[in-house]
Amino acid sequence: MIKQLRLLFDGFTTLLIAVLATATLFPASGALAVFFHKATIAAIALLFFMHGAKLSREAILSGIGHWRLHLVVLGSTFVVFPLLGLASQPVLRPFLGESLLMGVMFLCVLPGTVQSAIAFTSLAGGNVPAAICMNRPGFCRQSSAV
Repeated sequence: MIKQLRLLFDGFTTLLIAVLATATLFPASGALAVFFHKATIAAIALLFFMHGAKLSREAILSGIGHWRLHLVVLGSTFVVFPLLGLASQPVLRPFLGESLLMGVMFLCVLPGTVQSAIAFTSLAGGNVPAAICMNRPGFCRQSSAV
């Protein structure tokens, strides 16, 4: 049984599930919640630093210059997905009810997470500078001014 589970889950996935279960069973509160909030912000900053530190200035400027890519990503995130959410409402309403349907619409208008955008772009061998500039345009403006 354990051998079969190891085939399904690698170490990272197992650790991720364990952390999720621990956080669900023992949620942080008080000073511990403040600590984990600050640790999360630091981890995100480290993520950007690690991906940005290995990029050249030319790569960052090139990433900014892909305006058509940025328009496609922004258009699909803030136009296509919300329209799909609106179009699916008549089908989903009988199954979900109004409250959950509002939650689905909320998810349709949210952008993807920064971590997944950069990590998946990197894993796919895609344009990491453009992904970083897409998610952190302020970072790219500051880097290109140096």
